[in-house]
Amino acid sequence: MSNRRRLLLGLQFVVAGAALAAVVALVDWPAAAGVWAAADLRWLAAAWLLSLAGFLPAALRWTRLLAAVGLHYPLLAAYRAYLVGVFCGLAMPGVIAGDAARIWLCSREARAPLALATTTVVAERALGVAALLAILSLGSGIVGGDAVAGVPAWLPAVCLLLVGALLTLPRCLRWLDDRWPAAAAVPPSLPAALIARLRAVTGALRRIGTAGLLLALVLSLTFQLIDIIVVHAIGRALAIDLGLPVLLVTMPLVHLATVLPLSPGGLGVREGTMAFVLAQSGVSSSAAALLALTVFLNRVLVGAVGGLAHLAGGGRLADASGGGQRPGAAAAAVVGQRSPPAGRRPGD
Repeated sequence: MSNRRRLLLGLQFVVAGAALAAVVALVDWPAAAGVWAAADLRWLAAAWLLSLAGFLPAALRWTRLLAAVGLHYPLLAAYRAYLVGVFCGLAMPGVIAGDAARIWLCSREARAPLALATTTVVAERALGVAALLAILSLGSGIVGGDAVAGVPAWLPAVCLLLVGALLTLPRCLRWLDDRWPAAAAVPPSLPAALIARLRAVTGALRRIGTAGLLLALVLSLTFQLIDIIVVHAIGRALAIDLGLPVLLVTMPLVHLATVLPLSPGGLGVREGTMAFVLAQSGVSSSAAALLALTVFLNRVLVGAVGGLAHLAGGGRLADASGGGQRPGAAAAAVVGQRSPPAGRRPGD
């Protein structure tokens, strides 16, 4: 690890620690102890089980995207990879440790080329952002008032533009591929390996097709809505009055904040954003912070299941971040990809 990477990682941990400390400081701990003691365990158990079940639509989304690019990955294997990703996001440094773990598991278990596995995960991320913006737009329209004072009025338009751009991406990529220079016509200034990578990525995205992207978007919406219901259930367990419309605004903002590489796995940023946004919605600062910490503990329990699942599979985490990858392995995987034959392409 380079000195620059160490410095960046150190700064991320400082941000995570400061954000968590700020959330902890907001909690009225004597009152919180009483709230936790009186918590309804049935709601907490339901939230945990629903969290586990919520990864099923996400796993189905991933398997459908992989199938669209010609890769078979069983649903249960993809589900297990998601749980392992949660564990890695908690246990390993780095912003994308969970995604890296899923890519590594897919490439190992499904013999998936690194380029294709990575492309599908990146597509998932883009669809997830589109789903979050759609839910946030819906929540802003329902809630209104001070709770959404900081949400720009042009957000729904941006959401529609993003969704439209994603759904028209396959046709745009076909247009690009038809005008892509042949191998012999590639300028000498452009490395052949880079051109091969770009062709592999664009070819994979084009093969997903508009119908596949639309189905994946619906599954992304389902996944995010289940997560909102989980937070609502935890609020019920703690006797914190939360309306689902408020969470339609809060949770998208929380997840969008973690997209920024401010802390390892969004640690601290997630909890701090949740506490801040809920406080703006009329929830007391102490209750909002307590809810944020309890949601984090629920995530830890889900991650523990992922850790146990990975240990039961006899896998190793050492290579999940790419550190154990041979220098030429990624390039070889990409160069090994081939564009589909000329003619009609999937998704056209």
